Amino acid sequence: MAFRNPFRRPVFTATDDSFGLLIGDLDGPVGRISTKGTIAVDDGGWRIEWGVKAGVDWRLAHTQTAVRQLRVDDTPVFETWIRVPGGDVIQRVGVVNDGTGRALVVEYENASPEAVIIATVGIADAAMTTDRGGASIDGKPWIRSASVGAATAGADVWAAVAAGPIGTDTEGHGGAAVLTPLPHRQRSTVVVAIEGEIPTREVTPDEIASGWRAVTAEALDIDVPDVQLSSAWRRVICDLILAAGTDDPVIAGEAAWWLDLAGLHREADRGRGAVLRAADRGTLDAEGAVVGLRALASGEIRAGTKSDLAEIAGPLAAIAGEQLDRATTRLVTRATESEAPEVASDASALVERLTLADREPTSPVAAGAARVLGYLFDDADVTGQLSMLPEVPEAWKGQSIDVRRMVTGLGSLSFSVRWHGDRPAVLWERSGGPDDAVLKCPGLDPSWSTSARNGEALLAAP
Repeated sequence: MAFRNPFRRPVFTATDDSFGLLIGDLDGPVGRISTKGTIAVDDGGWRIEWGVKAGVDWRLAHTQTAVRQLRVDDTPVFETWIRVPGGDVIQRVGVVNDGTGRALVVEYENASPEAVIIATVGIADAAMTTDRGGASIDGKPWIRSASVGAATAGADVWAAVAAGPIGTDTEGHGGAAVLTPLPHRQRSTVVVAIEGEIPTREVTPDEIASGWRAVTAEALDIDVPDVQLSSAWRRVICDLILAAGTDDPVIAGEAAWWLDLAGLHREADRGRGAVLRAADRGTLDAEGAVVGLRALASGEIRAGTKSDLAEIAGPLAAIAGEQLDRATTRLVTRATESEAPEVASDASALVERLTLADREPTSPVAAGAARVLGYLFDDADVTGQLSMLPEVPEAWKGQSIDVRRMVTGLGSLSFSVRWHGDRPAVLWERSGGPDDAVLKCPGLDPSWSTSARNGEALLAAP
C-alpha cells in the first residue's frame, strides 16, 4: 500500500521549493524537509512534526527559533538541533528502501544531561489508531517505535500531548502522536512508512548517509580553494540523483545532463526515462522537448548510451518549436552524425533557422550545478574545444585546484593546478573522445592550448 496519497484531499503544507529541501532515496524524492525538521510528502498528503518535553515545557520544533539544521556528510540525510536546558536534542532523518517498502528513519539523540520525552506527530486527513507499537493510518502501520511510552490520536493532537497524561490505545481523525522517553546521552529511532511495508532491517541515518557517499564515491570530485563551493558540489550531486527520480521531465532531464558530466550515467538514465515516459504519454511540452533532446544527446555523447534519439529527434523538435535553440540542435547533430547521418544533416540545416542561441537550466538543482561548475569548465561539446577554468576568482590564485573524473563530450578529464611562484602549472589527463580535441585554460592563460591527451605545462603568470 502506498501512503503518499491515501487521503481525500491534499490540505497540508505545500512541498514546493519554499518549504524545504528534497529528501528521498535512489528511487527519487519522497518529499521535503523544512529547516525545523518537519517532513511533508511530495503530494501534500501528510506531514511529520516533532517536539521535545524538557522539564515541564514542550518545545515544538516547527514553532522554535533556536533550531539549526545541517546535512550529514552533505547527503540527503538531515540533522536538526533543538536547544534544551544544558544541551541539545538532535533529530536525524533519512529514507530507507529495502525493495518491499520505503520509510523515513527518524533518529533522536538526547545530547543533554537530563531525560526528555520526544513526540513524533503525524498530521493527515485520515482515520488513525494508536497502540503500544505506535500509530496506524487507515488500518495500516504508519509510525512505529520499539520504545513507545504513550500515544494518542485526534484532530488537535498537539493540545492532547500538552495536556497529558495519555495512554496508548486511542482512535481519532487528523493526527497521531507517538511519545518516546529518552534518557540523557541516549538515542531512539522511529520509523514512518511511506510506501509498501515497513522495512524490517534496522538502519541508522548515519548508515543511510554512508550509502549515499558510496554511490557518489567515483563521481566527479572537486577540491578548490573555496571550501563552500566544494561542499556545495557534494550536496548538489546528491540532489541531482534525487531530481532524476522525479516524474517532471524538465527537472529529471536537466538532472540527467549534469549527472552524465559527473559520470553517474545509470542515475542519468533514470532522468532520461522520465522524459521518454512523458513523450509516450503525449504530455511533453515545448520546454520538456528541448530538455529531452539535450538529455538524450548527452547520453549518446558523454556516456555512449544508445537511445531512440535518431527516431524521436524530429518529433521532439516539432514539439519544441520556437523554444528550440542552436546549442541543443548542434548537440543532436553531434550525437547522431555517426549512427544516423541523415538526422544529423537535418539538424545541422535547422541550426541556421533558429533564433535562440542556448538555454539556461530552470530547475533549482540544475541551476545550482551550473553555478558550482561554471568556474571549472566550459563543455563545448560541439566545437572540439574544452576550456578548463574559464574563470578563476582572484582568491584562488596561488592555491591548489583539483578536478577529477569530469565526463565531457570530448572525453573524461581530470586536471590539477599547482603554483611555481606566480606562475600556474596545469597537469591534465583526458581519455576517450577525439584525438584532435583542443584543451584550453583561459582563466589562467588565454594563449595556451594543447591537443595532448595528458601532460603538464607551466603557464604564463596571470
